Amino acid sequence: MASLDSVKQKIFRAVLHGKALEPELLGYFDTNPGKMVRDPDSSSEKPTFTFQPKGPIPARFGLIVGDCLQNLRSSLDYLVWELVLAENKQPGKHNMFPICETPDIFKNEVTKRNRLLGAPTDAIALIETLQPYHLGKDWQKSTLWVLNEFTNINKHRRVLLTMLRAARSNIDVININGELWSHGPVPIFDGDAKIGPPVADSAGQMKMDAQLLACVTFDEGPAKGMEITICLNEWLNYVLNGIVPMFERFFT
Repeated sequence: MASLDSVKQKIFRAVLHGKALEPELLGYFDTNPGKMVRDPDSSSEKPTFTFQPKGPIPARFGLIVGDCLQNLRSSLDYLVWELVLAENKQPGKHNMFPICETPDIFKNEVTKRNRLLGAPTDAIALIETLQPYHLGKDWQKSTLWVLNEFTNINKHRRVLLTMLRAARSNIDVININGELWSHGPVPIFDGDAKIGPPVADSAGQMKMDAQLLACVTFDEGPAKGMEITICLNEWLNYVLNGIVPMFERFFT
């Protein structure tokens, strides 16, 4: 009997990989992996400093992220499989969830490669509305497109690239029952973060003009410079709570 059980199980597996990343990151930051280095062209009176990692980023971060995304992407193919079963038809290896950058490519995937053969007509129409090309010139920023690209890199090419980066931030960090919580906008980490030179306060004391937030970020694609756990949580939520509920009516 067709159902969404296998789809949700695959998403749950992706969630477990995402949660496995959290203690890895905490342990990594306990080692103080970054440092501030004074810029050689700045003076001792008005120094500026650049954030630099102390060493290479652990490859296991990219491996864990890849496992998470692999399961999340597979859940969409599982969805198509179950949709065909819901029509009392037999799915095959040609069935999968297409993610396309143009309407012509989507049409080719459906009519010539039979990616959605056997699925309900209304379900095919829903899948079409989710395609990246509906974002126009920003199609590469589509959550599904990024998910698909990163999955292909992880599956066919190499470990996903991540990087320790820092950026100026006004995030407030507070201690609640022994746990650190932050509040404020998360910046885009787009390169070597600099602070300085120091400025004098009302008492004449020299203080730096900014605080830095260091994070492990993606180092490629449209998600370059974005903190990895925030991205994973957003993508997981989009598939589980955004896409899957759209198709629940086909299984009632």
